[in-house]
Amino acid sequence: MFLNKRYNFLALLLIGLFIYIASFLFDLQVLSRATALSTIDKQTSDTFYLTAPRGDIFDDKNERLATSSMEPHLFLNFRKIDENNSQIYQQFIRYNFPEFGQNEITNFFVDGNNIELVGNISTFSATERQKLLELDAFEIFDFPIRKYNYDNLTSHIIGYVGKPTSDDFEEFPHTKKSLQVGKNGLEKFYENTLTGLPGEITLKGNEIIEYIPPQKGEDIYISLNIETQNIVKNSLLQGIELANENEQTKNKVIRSASIVLDVNTGAIVSMVSLPDFNPNQFVDGISNQDFEQLNRIQAFNNFAIQGLYPPGSVFKVVSYWLAENEGLFPEGLNSRRGRIDCKGSLSFGFDDGSQQVYQDWKEDGHGRVNLSSAMQQSCNVYFWDIALNIWRTYEGTQNESILQNYAKDLGFGELTNIDLPFERNGIIPDREVFEDWTISRPDLVRPEGWLGGDLMNLIIGQGAITVTPIQVANAYKTLLTSTYSSPYLNIETSDNLKLKKYNISDDFIDFLKNDLNLVTNKNGTAYAAFEIMGRKANDIGGKTGTAQNPGEKNNTSWFVGIDSVKDPKYVVVTVVEEGGSGSAIAAPISRRIIQHLIGSDLTPVRYGEITE
Repeated sequence: MFLNKRYNFLALLLIGLFIYIASFLFDLQVLSRATALSTIDKQTSDTFYLTAPRGDIFDDKNERLATSSMEPHLFLNFRKIDENNSQIYQQFIRYNFPEFGQNEITNFFVDGNNIELVGNISTFSATERQKLLELDAFEIFDFPIRKYNYDNLTSHIIGYVGKPTSDDFEEFPHTKKSLQVGKNGLEKFYENTLTGLPGEITLKGNEIIEYIPPQKGEDIYISLNIETQNIVKNSLLQGIELANENEQTKNKVIRSASIVLDVNTGAIVSMVSLPDFNPNQFVDGISNQDFEQLNRIQAFNNFAIQGLYPPGSVFKVVSYWLAENEGLFPEGLNSRRGRIDCKGSLSFGFDDGSQQVYQDWKEDGHGRVNLSSAMQQSCNVYFWDIALNIWRTYEGTQNESILQNYAKDLGFGELTNIDLPFERNGIIPDREVFEDWTISRPDLVRPEGWLGGDLMNLIIGQGAITVTPIQVANAYKTLLTSTYSSPYLNIETSDNLKLKKYNISDDFIDFLKNDLNLVTNKNGTAYAAFEIMGRKANDIGGKTGTAQNPGEKNNTSWFVGIDSVKDPKYVVVTVVEEGGSGSAIAAPISRRIIQHLIGSDLTPVRYGEITE
């Protein structure tokens, strides 16, 4: 009996001790949690970062293209928010910032950090702002608003800014302290230059104990000329309208690009890609609907550096250089002056089963042609004969890819390393590429792999080859100066460019300029486009290109032009996706751009002549 009483006493004691400990923990973790956390908050400090204004971007005439203005914004200090006042602030935000949905506001208060940006209050009066500060949890700080002064006109060059994502944090660690990051164009490429030093707000408890203002980022000055940019865009729009009126296309023509490149420096004077977008839409946040609509038409793609197209006859300049440099002319000829009889087609036998008959774009032929007149009239047969000579001479040897090597020396198949993000490199096909595709992308090649017929296609810019407009512009610039370098926008980078000199003689450069001049004058494929310039066309040069597309797509229209044969300052490249003939669309667009460059009166873009 005595033992039972002792056991009962011990059991009651243990139960009492357990209840005491449990009630103590409950009080500590639940009843006194708010008091404990408040005490901790009062003893600790946190730092909140204020986004700095970005550096301005100027064109070559010091015209401001992008700038940041500091405007008052409302912030919410969550250290002063509790269950008693939360609804007051939620109602205020719902009423004064209707762009926030109820779910956004709810999540805002659930997930909020120490200090959160609410919105721009630059339209609020001084009295209204003062009333805001009467609500203890509201703070007002200046926040940078990015402004693009020319809207769509510079969208693909300048780019835009937005809120950083986890990918941005990884690429640009400093954006963890910022609410803005460059998403495209120069804004992204020069993020580390344009971004400034964020301001700092130090909180202790729920009070601000220190404020360090942000410091603006560095300005950059670029080679773009805004007046030329406007002329180029307007010319492209006129050309697109003509293409839709005159070409039989399954798809509406909407995509095009044009580049004006300084021959002597590689500086970008103008670069336009269509369709475009207004980067100011991203300043306050673009709607999902508007974003998806722009994305569907590929408006965010800069086709000047990302558009991959077969180049057509503008690629013939590569075999033109090869022929002169290597003495590889059509069989039986040993100089550029030798002529062949172009009857409109080329027939021969390939041992590998390739196509046996190749039909020139001009069915009745071009008559007796040499290298110069083959360029002037864009005679495919002459260049096919060069390809045939290469194949018969070098098939199966290391020199089998001699044409591809010349193309790569001019920058095709590789990034130009222009100072813009998302550039694409294109493809220069050869036996090795086809062997790789046989395994990795069998849908693109025949089981037989690389054949002689593929070289025949390549030499006239057709088949599996793809290039970008910036590569074409830079290739012609290289041949006209004997120096390869990356094109650029930021003027400060011009002193650090890596130059690669080629053994291109002055005689060859003179030959090239004179032959390009033949293209834009009588009997040339671009004559109809430049005839309106009268005698001034005597000093202009260029090369047309009409590239076939797979399936039911219309041809892609190309033109490369130089503003002067005597003293070229600019290379102009224009491409219109599914625009049709290069001589009919791209050439007259480029003609209007060249008129501007030489200070001539501008005439409207008018439909040229289908000559290839």
